[in-house]
Amino acid sequence: MAQPRLLLLAAWLALAGSVQGSSQVHVSPEAPVVEHGGSLWINCSHTCNYSSDPGGLETPLTKSIEERGPGWTAFHLTNITQWNPTLQCYVACPGENVTIASTNLSVYRVPERVVLEPLPAMELGRAYNLTCRVLNVAPVRHLSVTLLRGGRALHTETFRTRPGNEPDSVTVTHEISPGRWDHGQQVTCQASLDLAPRGPRLQSNSSAAELRVYALPAAPWLEAPPHVEEGAEASARCGVAGIFPAAEARLSLTLGGERLDPPLSTSGDAASAQAPLPFPAPGEYELNCTVAVGPLSRSAVRRVLLYRLPQPLLEISETQTLAGSNVTLTCHSAMEPPRALLTLRDPVRVLASGTEPLGHVWLTARKQDNGREFTCEARPAPDSTNVKSTASRLSVVYGPRLDDSGCPGNRTWAAGTEQTLSCAALGNPPPDVACTKDGRQVSTTAPRRVGSEDAGTYVCEAKNTLGRARREVTVHVEHPKPNYLLLVLLPAVLGIALALAAAYGLHYRAHKIRTYRLKQQQQQQQQQAEEVKLNGAAENAPDPESSV
Repeated sequence: MAQPRLLLLAAWLALAGSVQGSSQVHVSPEAPVVEHGGSLWINCSHTCNYSSDPGGLETPLTKSIEERGPGWTAFHLTNITQWNPTLQCYVACPGENVTIASTNLSVYRVPERVVLEPLPAMELGRAYNLTCRVLNVAPVRHLSVTLLRGGRALHTETFRTRPGNEPDSVTVTHEISPGRWDHGQQVTCQASLDLAPRGPRLQSNSSAAELRVYALPAAPWLEAPPHVEEGAEASARCGVAGIFPAAEARLSLTLGGERLDPPLSTSGDAASAQAPLPFPAPGEYELNCTVAVGPLSRSAVRRVLLYRLPQPLLEISETQTLAGSNVTLTCHSAMEPPRALLTLRDPVRVLASGTEPLGHVWLTARKQDNGREFTCEARPAPDSTNVKSTASRLSVVYGPRLDDSGCPGNRTWAAGTEQTLSCAALGNPPPDVACTKDGRQVSTTAPRRVGSEDAGTYVCEAKNTLGRARREVTVHVEHPKPNYLLLVLLPAVLGIALALAAAYGLHYRAHKIRTYRLKQQQQQQQQQAEEVKLNGAAENAPDPESSV
C-alpha cells in the first residue's frame, strides 16, 4: 500500500517542477535502532505553514499516528520484523516541491544462544580447539566474540566486513596448548553486539566450562617376584612418575582379575601403592597395575607363578650293578603346576637338562663309577635361584684286583728299619687280603724291624664274593757296607790328634812352670824390700839412754 503512494508522490513531484522556497522536512531520530519485533517512535517535522498538515511518513511497517502538532507528526511503529527497512518523511506544501527525508531503520537481534562447545579433558602438551557458536544474531557486522580464560581475554574475533542485515550464526575457534597452570581455569565465550553510538551495547555469555588438564607421560612400573613358592610371603609394588595432578591419580592393582585395592600414596608428581599377593592356589597369574588420571590410563602387566616344589625324585634302575651292565637314570618332579626345569648331573658335568618330564639317561657301569654320585635338581624356572635336589650313589660290584697302585710287586727294605707289608686290593665289595711267606701268614698291617730273614717272596691273595686275585711280592733287604777309606784314615787322624795333645800338654806345663817361677821371684823381691825398709828404720831410731 505504501509503495504505490510513494510512486504517486514521485510522479507528482515531476509534474510540479521546482518551486523556490520549498519547505524542509526532518526525520528523528536520524539513525533509529530497534530490536527485532519491537516498536519505535518516528517524528516527521517540516517548515510548511499551512492550515492543514501536508506531511506524512511512508514505510512498509505498521504505524499509527499517536501525536501531532504544528509542523510535526509522531508515528508509532510496532511489531518491527523487517530487516533494515527504509523510512521516508515528506511534506507536500502547496505551491512547492514535495520534500522527502529518508533514513534506514537498523533492526538488531540479540544472540539466540551463545554456546561454548564442551571442553574435553586435555592432555598436557597436546593442542586443542576452543569452539564458540553464536546463534541467530543480527547484524553480524556489529558482533565481536571473545573467548576468556580465568576472566582474561584469550582470543577475540570481529565480523565488520560481514554483509547483510538479517540474522546469521557464527563460529569462533581458537587453538590452545594447555599447561599445568590451566588446570581448573574457567573458560567462557562472550558475544558483544555493539550498536553504539546510536544503539545499545549488548553482551551475552555462554555457560562457563572448566579446563581439566592431565599428564601421564609414561607407563607405570610394576615390581613383583616372577616366581613365588607356596607358603612364602610376596608383595607387589606399582607406581608412576610425572603424573598430573597426582592428587587425582587412580591406581588399580589386580591379581588374576581380583582387585587388591592397595592404599595410594603420592609425593610430588609421583604416585605408588603396595599390596601383598594373596594367591589362592598354585598356578600362573596375571598381575596388572593400571594408573589413571582424568581420561588417561596406562597399564603394566607381569606374570607371576605360584608353585609347589617338593624334593625331586631320582631313580636308578640298579643302584648296585655289575661292571659292564647298563643303568638307567630318571629325574622327575611333582611340581605344581608341572613345569619344573630339571637337571641331571654328576660332580663333573651335566648329563641332561630340560623341562619335565626329563627323558631317561642310559650309561654303562664301569669299575670307576663305583661310588659315583648323581644329583637330580629341580627349579621352577630357568632364572630362579630356588633349587631343590636329590642325590644318589651308584654301586658297581666287581671282582678283586691287585696291582702296583695298592700292592707293589717289588720292595727294597733297609735292614734295621721299621716296615709293613701293606697290600690293598681293588674290588667291590672290598676284598679281604692275606699274604703268606713260606706257607706262614704274614701281617699286612703290623710294622716289623727288618732283618735278613724278611727277604724273599710273599704271596698275597685278595678275594670277595665275585672272585679272587693273587700277586707275588718280592722283598729285598739291604745291609750297610764297611767304609774302607774311613778305616785307613782313622788311625792317622787319631795319631795326629794324640801328637797334638801331647805337644799342647808340654807347652802348657812349661808355661805354668814359668808363671810359677815368676810369681816366686816377685814375692822374694817384695819380701826383701820390706826387710830393707825395716832395717833402715831401726838404724835411725834414738838411743833412750842419751836422752836422759
